[in-house]
Amino acid sequence: MCRKFTPDELNTMDHESKNDVIYQMQDRLDKLEHDYENLMEQVRLANQQRFGRNTEKLDEIAGQLSFFNEAEANCNENVPEPTIEETIACAMKPPRKRRKKGQREEDLRDFPQEEISHDVAAEELDDAFGRGNWKSMPDEIFWQLRFEPARWTAEKHVIKVYVGTGGLHQDEFLRGDHPATLFKGSIATPSLEAAVINAKYVNSNPLDRIARDFQENGLNLSKQTMSNWTIWSAERYFLPLYEWMKKRQLEAHVNQCDETPLEVIHDGRPAGSKSYMCYALSF
Repeated sequence: MCRKFTPDELNTMDHESKNDVIYQMQDRLDKLEHDYENLMEQVRLANQQRFGRNTEKLDEIAGQLSFFNEAEANCNENVPEPTIEETIACAMKPPRKRRKKGQREEDLRDFPQEEISHDVAAEELDDAFGRGNWKSMPDEIFWQLRFEPARWTAEKHVIKVYVGTGGLHQDEFLRGDHPATLFKGSIATPSLEAAVINAKYVNSNPLDRIARDFQENGLNLSKQTMSNWTIWSAERYFLPLYEWMKKRQLEAHVNQCDETPLEVIHDGRPAGSKSYMCYALSF
């Protein structure tokens, strides 16, 4: 506790002593404010953890969320690096016994392959062994897997046009077949829209993140454009398939639904209202 001065002591105190008291009071106030802010932050986090509506379960809340330091939390230099077989084949298959010779090449045969030669110049061989005093041995071969970001190919469609110059069909035009397109006047192709749908509905990525990923690979595609393509695809191409599947479902003798709960925002209901995504199975 700080010493309390009486009014008489303060009145008889010299100017320098009063300044010392004021400085001490300022330091104490700064410390109290700091402690107060820390205490209020702890109370806020405790109330959030106890009464708040959580969308994710966190292992710990200690000043800063742990997933901000995910790399540091999961780092373990004692864990061996996976082999090329484990990263490709064993991700989808159970562990198997030691692979036979040539199995790695067999695992990678479905990937595009590029042979990179690491040769030794003849001059260097002559310097090392003497001219003509060397011969080639069986090559040493090892495999690696290189990742390349998504690549874009701009398709330039050229439709040939011809005109008759004589005979019964003079001045008549004949054009090459115009390929079918997803949307008139759009750059969208089935593969590009499939990539958007896969990223959004299979990998659960928001459109903002998809747009950033595309931009990092050289494609400026806004989330509004991707939204338009997805809605148009649903209305023009997926709706007939949906209606056909619905018709077949209703023809089934028995239907069973697996209800999956989820939250839907901006649907006019209070926050936290539960919705269901139903997967219908027919027998």
